[in-house]
Amino acid sequence: GRKYIDPFRYTWIVSVVATLGLFIMNIVLGNSFTGYSSQTWLIFFLTAIVSQMIGYLAITYALGHLPAAIVSPTLIGQPILTAILAIPMLGEIPNPTQWLGGAVALAGIYIVNQSHLHAQEETPNA
Repeated sequence: GRKYIDPFRYTWIVSVVATLGLFIMNIVLGNSFTGYSSQTWLIFFLTAIVSQMIGYLAITYALGHLPAAIVSPTLIGQPILTAILAIPMLGEIPNPTQWLGGAVALAGIYIVNQSHLHAQEETPNA
């Protein structure tokens, strides 16, 4: 689908379908949509906009312009970015093991991306 649809339309379609599916599932399961504070609704909204809409739009756009071999391993960086954002937003500080794991993951992303770039340089144009 990504080949024939621009990233904005693709993200919109996926988001609407996912929202409808989750809405129906919550109704079937009997979950309530009420009783949440306005602050909680704001957090829900910001999570939907920042994490889902902007994040998936960026991924969809990247897949249209970069090889999947670059985009896919780079997605491993999402939890690292989330952990870093949690420091000022939630006051959650990663422990030393989590910092080490993040550093190892970032090193892995770097190695994969560099090896892909070197492979492209060594491959003659056909």
